Amino acid sequence: MPPELQFLVIVIALLGFWAIVMRPARLQQRQTAQLQAELQVGDEVIISAGIFGTVTALEDEKVRLEIAPGTVVTAARQVVVRRAPTAEQPERHDDAADHSTNEED
Repeated sequence: MPPELQFLVIVIALLGFWAIVMRPARLQQRQTAQLQAELQVGDEVIISAGIFGTVTALEDEKVRLEIAPGTVVTAARQVVVRRAPTAEQPERHDDAADHSTNEED
């Protein structure tokens, strides 16, 4: 294989890697940063540890979350990763167990 063709294959592989891995990761980071900037009191969110809470107060780099009635914790704004799903909009699961079929004997 000529060296020019080998170089072209490497460049195409790197572009493919960027398109499949890096670009979606950057989009997710932007969406998370936008969410963190748009937080408002009363929002139900999930932090990176998997804890659900309701925003009770906001400071520059901190957020106060009520995680149980009367239990408020202070966390860095950066640990808020997404909004909690509401009753009208259930969280989607793509597990195989969710798509099982019933077989009759």
